[in-house]
Amino acid sequence: MQEEGQANSPFWNAADEDKSDLQNKQETERYGSTSPELSYEAYMEKQTILNDQWKDTVPDDMIMMRYEIGGAKFVYIGCTAIYLLMTISDGDASPISPLREQIWPLVIIALLAPLEYLVSRQYHEVRWHAEDMTAVIYHKGIFGESSCFVASATKLEPGDELVVNSETHQWRNNDGEHKSSTSYWIEVHRGGQQCDTFGGDVNDQRQLLATVDFLRQKISQ
Repeated sequence: MQEEGQANSPFWNAADEDKSDLQNKQETERYGSTSPELSYEAYMEKQTILNDQWKDTVPDDMIMMRYEIGGAKFVYIGCTAIYLLMTISDGDASPISPLREQIWPLVIIALLAPLEYLVSRQYHEVRWHAEDMTAVIYHKGIFGESSCFVASATKLEPGDELVVNSETHQWRNNDGEHKSSTSYWIEVHRGGQQCDTFGGDVNDQRQLLATVDFLRQKISQ
């Protein structure tokens, strides 16, 4: 303790500053995401920090959304319609007794159905921690502990606005055909400025919109 009238020691100031910097660094490490843009070493380090901090922390509320194979239901509908058209219009066949060359739509359905089932056993949780005002995205896979991980932890504040944004990439393949893919993510806007992003690991517009609806309710409470 310093006596009255004693000059301030630079060592005391340095110790306080170091402690503050260390606390700030530790606080910052609790948040963020495992972006694929990181190097492998940085990715694994961030993954470990997020898992240690949030994986086993019980949330105050959460929603769960299963993985899906995009367009699977349209494949089922299309294959069923083709199969019925082929067998009903053929006088030598019927839906119950098709010809051998007419069963390929059923083969496609039979191959896709178990694959879709396996994919749907995996899901991600959007967890809400009210005391910290933190949104955590946790992925649950079916391939052991390595497929169960915290993808992001995002600190939010009252008044934050969440917006789903997207970007479409276009390119030509080796055959000269135009291809495109769209990426989706959630932006956090605070005071009219974008201050953070998360949810890029989900990349499903419908599920990200559901995530935004859920978190908007929590922020406003």
